[in-house]
Amino acid sequence: MGFFDRRGLPTQLASEIPKKERVMAWAQGPERLDGEPTIVVTTDRAMYAHGYVDRLPWEQVLHASWEDPILEVVMLDGRGSTEFLRITLDNAGSVPQVVFDRVTSTIVMRSRVELVGKRGATLVARRDRESDEVRWEVVFDAGIDPTNPEFRARADEHLTWLRESAGI
Repeated sequence: MGFFDRRGLPTQLASEIPKKERVMAWAQGPERLDGEPTIVVTTDRAMYAHGYVDRLPWEQVLHASWEDPILEVVMLDGRGSTEFLRITLDNAGSVPQVVFDRVTSTIVMRSRVELVGKRGATLVARRDRESDEVRWEVVFDAGIDPTNPEFRARADEHLTWLRESAGI
């Protein structure tokens, strides 16, 4: 195996991506503080951001945006809150478009419930590409405590109504 493999990726990175995943695009950014380059790889199933996140399945990405040269990814943390990744890419190529397309392809339905003024929670039905199951997520806005029993109950009530009315 040479220095580059799988659509020009450095061999070490290419070997870290499961063979069942198809590499769709990749881009490189400036060196991080540890001296390693920033590299983002997108596949049909996940995003790999060397130095930021090992593997981020598309169904865990709530939102992504691109404003050259920054790719911002909002991901679910598994507790009903979000985490942000801000990655600088020197020459992004098609990475931002692939991220948008892949994230959008997992969303089956999305709804909003307001809890305090305009702040609230987003309810999202996502299709898991591995199992083909539809999973519902409740993502609370910044400043809304996901452990607050009143907020949780109101969000869960809206989720129950939404699941029954949509039949999902």
